[in-house]
Amino acid sequence: MNKRNIFQWMVLSIMALMAVSCGESAVYQSSKTLPKEGWRKYDVVSFDYDSKDTVGEYQILVDIRNNDEYPFQNFWLFVHSMSPDSVEYSDTLNCVLADNYGKWVGRSSGSMYHVPVEFIHSTPFKKEGIYHFDMVQGMRMDTLPGITEIGIRIVKNNGEE
Repeated sequence: MNKRNIFQWMVLSIMALMAVSCGESAVYQSSKTLPKEGWRKYDVVSFDYDSKDTVGEYQILVDIRNNDEYPFQNFWLFVHSMSPDSVEYSDTLNCVLADNYGKWVGRSSGSMYHVPVEFIHSTPFKKEGIYHFDMVQGMRMDTLPGITEIGIRIVKNNGEE
């Protein structure tokens, strides 16, 4: 598979994920507005989800909003989570925000764009209590322009609440 086919597959996967996840209702959704001057390299954005369900399976998505000031095609994001019993999980997400021709992907509203990116496809919250999530931008700029909001959305699989 050549690079173009891989990229097209990634874009189609993102679009399919958006189509599936946009129609479902989130059990938790929160976002934070980032400074207008940009997201500084070591600034941590945190979220806390209070889980009561220890049986269901959930999808965890990161919601990214950007504008035309964002200078790149993709966006690297470091995500770290900790469960109530101190089990930790970290991942690095490569978030594709534009195609090879510079056209923004995702939903748009004027000059703002929204792209959901899957962090975890299916997971139970095995313990009741607070699940903590930290996000840090992983780009090579001290201050990253154009990412206006970052958020997290937790959706129960099969559309159940």
